[in-house]
Amino acid sequence: MSHLKTTVSSALLGAVAIGLTLFAAPAHADTARALLQIAGWLVGVACACIALAGLVVLCRDRRLARGHRDLFLALNDSRDLPAVTRGQLGWGIWLRRLIRRASMGSHLLVGDLVEVRSLKEIEETLDESRCLDGLPFMPEMVGFCGRRIRVFRCVDKILDFAQSWRLRRLQDVVLLAGSRCDGGAHGGCQASCYLLWKGAWLRRVGDDSRRSDERRDERADSVRSPLTVLAEPAASPCYTCQFTHQAAASTPMSRWDVRQDLTPLLSGNLTLSAFCVAMLTRLFNRVQRLRGGPGYPPMSRGTLKKTPVVSYGLAPGDTVRVLDSERIVSTLDEKSRNRGLSFDEEMIKHCGGQYPVAMRIDRILEKSGRMLEMKTPCIVLDGVEASGEYLRFCAQHEYLYWREAWLAPLARSPTNVAAS
Repeated sequence: MSHLKTTVSSALLGAVAIGLTLFAAPAHADTARALLQIAGWLVGVACACIALAGLVVLCRDRRLARGHRDLFLALNDSRDLPAVTRGQLGWGIWLRRLIRRASMGSHLLVGDLVEVRSLKEIEETLDESRCLDGLPFMPEMVGFCGRRIRVFRCVDKILDFAQSWRLRRLQDVVLLAGSRCDGGAHGGCQASCYLLWKGAWLRRVGDDSRRSDERRDERADSVRSPLTVLAEPAASPCYTCQFTHQAAASTPMSRWDVRQDLTPLLSGNLTLSAFCVAMLTRLFNRVQRLRGGPGYPPMSRGTLKKTPVVSYGLAPGDTVRVLDSERIVSTLDEKSRNRGLSFDEEMIKHCGGQYPVAMRIDRILEKSGRMLEMKTPCIVLDGVEASGEYLRFCAQHEYLYWREAWLAPLARSPTNVAAS
């Protein structure tokens, strides 16, 4: 990390020197000189922002080296799943709700309590292919009908994993706290993707504990509904789901569209402090790219032709420590992969952290809709999800997949010890 610190320090000192010089420039009455003065102030502000960005990166780098939680994640703690589930999101959400009320808006915000509409109401919104605006309502979602859940994230865009690998715009879609797909109707897929919910499938309700008199037993509804016949047989070679319909449910989006940065802040996905840290880090990386310097987080490439296979027999409940990035790099090939699985900058935030194992992943759906049986299982860690910081705050919150070679076992759960 020393090369990064040296680069940041030199950039910081240069920016401060230029900024102070321009800020201290004397004012002039002459029009041409006044314009020059304004230009000087603008350059000074830009240099000050670059200097601040350097300080933020140094802070993040130091926290990572000391094993502390990443600064972006720490500042966005009030938006994690437990906080959202409790409805304890701080004053920022109340301010957003006040603005929504003043503007007479009806859009959903993070932390809003909603009730999933009855299955009959939802079916009335679906077309002949059981989709709304190209987004399928899946059999795994039926069990949530009638439940009251808080909005976890407002989704204005997705990363189209299935086809283009580009960010694409979604309209009127949210994630509900803890509502992940269990794969029961899709051959036992273990990806556990967050389910995408259209606003038309939800009803905003107050934070009181009273239930509507119109609520019915949705379990009985789900048994009688023709929607349940959409579950494909286990022997089916190909499946369809929200993952395979990502392109159909979204529209292209320009990389210059500033809404994709501002909408997550305005909808409550991010705190203002976390947003500022992310934007300053992005500014630093762009300046570094222009001058050919290293960005943040620093990513090294592996050198192996054949990557190692490590198996500790990890199971849910075991506790592990994520290795430091340098040791992980030693297990990677030139494409930063181990056995085909990528290690990326989002995962560096968790290096040195200790987490319980949530599950082992052996089979997931491919973009073609066919089931992929993994030769080398992946590990999912409890609470470790993609934050979307480096994808313009993309809010899909998919699990990060880990190789056992990147983890160090610390403790086995009592259940797993007894089983072994």
